[in-house]
Amino acid sequence: MTEEQSKVFQRVVSVAQTFLVEAMEKGAVTTTLIAEKVDFVATHMAPGENVDRKEVVAELIRRFSLWIGGASTLSDKTGHKDWLTAARRKDWRYWQRYRDFLEGKMSVKAVDALDDATNKILELLEDPLREGCWDRRGLVVGHVQSGKTGNYTGLICKAADAGYKIVIVLAGLHNNLRSQTQIRLEEGFLGYETSAKNDVVRYIGVGENGRDAEIRPNCATNRSDNGDFNTKVAKHLAISPEQRPWLFVVKKNKTVLDRLLKWIRNHVADSKDADGRPLVSGFPLLLIDDEADHASVDTGDQVVNKDGTVDDEYQPKAINSRIRKILHSFSRKAYVGYTATPFA
Repeated sequence: MTEEQSKVFQRVVSVAQTFLVEAMEKGAVTTTLIAEKVDFVATHMAPGENVDRKEVVAELIRRFSLWIGGASTLSDKTGHKDWLTAARRKDWRYWQRYRDFLEGKMSVKAVDALDDATNKILELLEDPLREGCWDRRGLVVGHVQSGKTGNYTGLICKAADAGYKIVIVLAGLHNNLRSQTQIRLEEGFLGYETSAKNDVVRYIGVGENGRDAEIRPNCATNRSDNGDFNTKVAKHLAISPEQRPWLFVVKKNKTVLDRLLKWIRNHVADSKDADGRPLVSGFPLLLIDDEADHASVDTGDQVVNKDGTVDDEYQPKAINSRIRKILHSFSRKAYVGYTATPFA
């Protein structure tokens, strides 16, 4: 199948799927109904195109035949205030364009399941518009290759819609893994390709059908192998509360995290904490820790005193220590780890 044939195929699948979703409200989606919708779309919207209708029907049968189990949660709501109402979810633009993007690639049931799962995660985080100091932390566990990147991309979209202003994604230990994650987030959240040259914007993924400059997120890293948060960016980057959300896709690397921490303290902090350390109060933070059991966990032997308190002199391991310091630099923050192999 050529690239042009593939585009036609995907277009017919997408449009036929839209008709079938509408038909679901009236009754079951049958093989006969799928074939009818495919014939209609191919005849009226792709006339003269060489569309393999049998393949389109087979793809739609696959999409409408899935069963997906629901997500389960364990939570502690101490100090938490429920906030994610239907009114708050109304007119979300980042999530809607991501959903539209996914529906061209996945079954409606799969997208609905992702929608439900990310709602459950987001509602357990704090309302980014809530004043004062708050700190929410959680772990998402999924099977290997179960769509964790897609899940946290959806969560990021919804968090940005809700009002989180800074999103930091800890994306592995190596440049190629960080770059791969950057590219996935460009497709699902940013909507454009990033580059070190900042040349002409090339829209991709969610940006192809949603080129709304008003909501285009900012990004301080780029897709190249050396596109991590660097000294040059740190020297010239400044943000303000009214701006669109900022995305940082960084490695779990001591030098990179130190550089990011220094920038946060020197250029973003707008107040001091009780100990006189720089504190960010104007920007709620969402920190996503991909493969949270890899490098992030403090594997040191922490001493616990007889009264249950920890040793104040204890020093966590390098990466864990930097993650803690970044989180402690914000008065309003949420941490969500993702893994298929939770550290026991």
